[in-house]
Amino acid sequence: MGPSDAPAAVVMGTGFLALGLTMILRPGNVRATLDRFADSWKQGSWHPYKMPDWGLRLTGVIAIAGATLFFYIAYVALHR
Repeated sequence: MGPSDAPAAVVMGTGFLALGLTMILRPGNVRATLDRFADSWKQGSWHPYKMPDWGLRLTGVIAIAGATLFFYIAYVALHR
């Protein structure tokens, strides 16, 4: 892992952070988006709307933990 890996880690961390915050702050919007995506692939398939808000929020916390890991990877890559 070298300094050239840092930009990719920052981009991934930013993406996970945005996804996690969206899942925590607006779980209904995430559920609707995932529902539309599932319907576009196969009508009547498994729908994320069955997951309660607390489940989506918990998944958001896990996504933020993943963002923290990517930001740490970028930090280590830049300070070698």
